[in-house]
Amino acid sequence: MPQPVTVLGSELHLMTAKHTRRSYHITISLPLGYNKSPDEEWPFNETPERWPVIYVLDGNWYADMITGIIRPMAWCGSTTDAIVVGIGYPETGDPIADTRVSFTRRDHDLTPIYDPTVEESMSKFYKRPVPNGDAAGFLTFLKDELIPLVENLYRTDPAKRILVGHSYGGLFGLYAMFEAPTLFSSLILGSPTLSYGSRFTFDQEAAFAKINRQLPAKVYLFVGEQEETADDTTVTDTLRIAAILKERKYEGFSLVKHVFLDQNHCEVAAPGIQWGLKHALKR
Repeated sequence: MPQPVTVLGSELHLMTAKHTRRSYHITISLPLGYNKSPDEEWPFNETPERWPVIYVLDGNWYADMITGIIRPMAWCGSTTDAIVVGIGYPETGDPIADTRVSFTRRDHDLTPIYDPTVEESMSKFYKRPVPNGDAAGFLTFLKDELIPLVENLYRTDPAKRILVGHSYGGLFGLYAMFEAPTLFSSLILGSPTLSYGSRFTFDQEAAFAKINRQLPAKVYLFVGEQEETADDTTVTDTLRIAAILKERKYEGFSLVKHVFLDQNHCEVAAPGIQWGLKHALKR
C-alpha cells in the first residue's frame, strides 16, 4: 500500500488561537544538521548552536517549498539552513476542499481592515462566508502564542526571525512591520496587495512615520513584471511603497527591491522567495 509522504525532519502542531479561536496547521521543519554530533562533517559544517527561524505565511502552499530550497542552498556554504515554521490551515486530505479552505481563511488573517466590498465578492465567488480584516488578531496569535511556543521548544535565535509572505501575505508582512517593528528582523515580501482597503498600507505607513524615526528591519520586496494591467496596479504600488520607505531614511532599515521579468503574480512567488532567502540567510 502507498504510504503518506512526509518532509524529512518535520513535525506537525495543531494550534487554536486563544484570542480568536481560529485553528492552525503548524509545520516545523528542522535543519538537517539540527541534531548532528561533533564528528559529523559535510553537509553539516559550521552548524550554529541556535538557528534562524523562517515563519511562512500560507504555509500549506509554501512551507515545503521553502524547506526544499534552503536545505541544498546551504550545502555550498554561502547561506545557513534554518528552522521553517509553516503557518497554515487544517487539512482533511481532500486537495480541492483543503485548497478552498486555505484561500478563504487567509482573507480573515492577512487583511488589515474590514472591506465589505471584498467580503461580498469573495463570498459570492466561493459560495460561503469569507470574512476579512482581522490581521490584528492574527498578529496577536503570532506574537503571544506561536513565536513563544517555537522559541521554547527549539534552539532558535530570536535575533533572526524571518517572515515570508506573498500577495495577501505581503500585505500582512507590511502591516506587521509597522505594528510590531521589532518582531521580525527580516521580511521577504512579494507582490503585496496594496490596493486592499483603499490602499490602507500607505496611510498606515504615513501614520507610522509621524511618530517613528527607527524601523529596525531588513526587507526584500519583489514583484513580477506582468503584474501590471489596466485592472492591476501591483507593480506600480510595490515600487511606490519601496520609494516611500527609502525616502523616509528610517534608522536601522534596509530595503532591496526586485522586479522579476516575464513573471506573473503566481509564477513570481518561487523565484522571489528564493532570492529573498539568499538575502536573509547569507552568512
